[in-house]
Amino acid sequence: MTQNLLDLLAQIERAEAEAARLRREIAQGPCREYGHDWQLHGGANAGCGDDCACSVPVHVCTKCGDCDYGDNAEARDIRASCTDLAD
Repeated sequence: MTQNLLDLLAQIERAEAEAARLRREIAQGPCREYGHDWQLHGGANAGCGDDCACSVPVHVCTKCGDCDYGDNAEARDIRASCTDLAD
């Protein structure tokens, strides 16, 4: 390949990477300004102790796809009231 063609391919690669970055920024922009639109995705083990049977809700944002991984107010309440921790 000629150097000119290699330069063009490198320019395309940089442009595609920049476009992907901009798409991510656009998707996350409204969430930074107005907050996430959380939707229940499922549950996760609360991790209160070795024999923990508690489950905490896990949410995913419908706008940007971010996940709270069970780090939310309801999960904190569940962990705080866990009987395994009281023992």
